[in-house]
Amino acid sequence: MRMNKLLALVAATSAMTIVGCSPNWKVKRIDPTDTVDLDYRFDDEDARQIAQGMIEDALSKPWLVEHMAVNDKRPLVVVGTVKNETGDYIDSDLFTDVIQEELLNSGKVRFIAERDLRAELRQERLEELEFRDPATIKRAAMEKGADYMMLGRIKDVKERSLDSKKVVNFYQVTLEMIDIETNEKVWIESREIKKTASRR
Repeated sequence: MRMNKLLALVAATSAMTIVGCSPNWKVKRIDPTDTVDLDYRFDDEDARQIAQGMIEDALSKPWLVEHMAVNDKRPLVVVGTVKNETGDYIDSDLFTDVIQEELLNSGKVRFIAERDLRAELRQERLEELEFRDPATIKRAAMEKGADYMMLGRIKDVKERSLDSKKVVNFYQVTLEMIDIETNEKVWIESREIKKTASRR
């Protein structure tokens, strides 16, 4: 009797696994810039809007010209932490990577590799000392120090109607460029996203 029950349980589990893994999704490719809102939370379109606004503002504000006037070279920036102070999972790399890319490609700003990449590069240099042709080894302790660190935070406000059928989500993303030597803020900008969602 027990064996029959066990076999029935295994069969039922196998059937659920087969159904769960069955290829019943209908997939359609779309333009990555098309807006597709599945719910009211922070999404790729929000990240795209944040990045675009930040890029335009950072390249147009006086901090760049003032740095060049004093130092006669493009500022060297490192991307720091963007604190997520919301209750949602938000990957800030979705917009900081785009901002970094566009500022770098503008030819007006230079960037230092992020902390985890720097650790990997340092390990590579250590391995070069042991395994590489001495004529091709890159020197250690030649890393450049950043002039500024870009830091930020993400905040939100959520409101629901009494019957929970309508939601208003407000996000505010703030980025700051801070002089590493003096702790002076040389650029700060906030971008806001607000959207509503309702259900029957």
